[in-house]
Amino acid sequence: MKPVPKFLAVIAVLSVALPTSALAFRAINTLDVNKVDKNVFEVVGRPGVIKDDYWCGAGDYLRRELQLPWKTKIYVVSGIGRGVTTGARSAVQFTLNPEAVGITPYEASWVGDVLTVGYARSVTAAFHHCDRRLFSNIWF
Repeated sequence: MKPVPKFLAVIAVLSVALPTSALAFRAINTLDVNKVDKNVFEVVGRPGVIKDDYWCGAGDYLRRELQLPWKTKIYVVSGIGRGVTTGARSAVQFTLNPEAVGITPYEASWVGDVLTVGYARSVTAAFHHCDRRLFSNIWF
């Protein structure tokens, strides 16, 4: 039996050791989006982002990566907290199927926190929050 060349062994080890974030979708606002399970995905934050940036990441992921219709509803599963895919200190989880994850859609007409569990927006409304990133260098 021939010995395995060292460079092939190193490549094999590195490919197994890569973190999940290496496979993440990078949203237009540079936040990573990772799939948690078949019903939940999470947008991983970083210092300096605001709540609308999480919505931008979710909307961009659903539109560009999954190619879902603009009117698809996105529901908050959990507000800002520790991420399960990367262990990041600030991540928000979303779903398209609130019943599958056991949350009740938020029905009130007013919400004080746009990351309240069960609160929903369409892909259009979520992606609209990417405007801040897209037009940040344009002066009117």
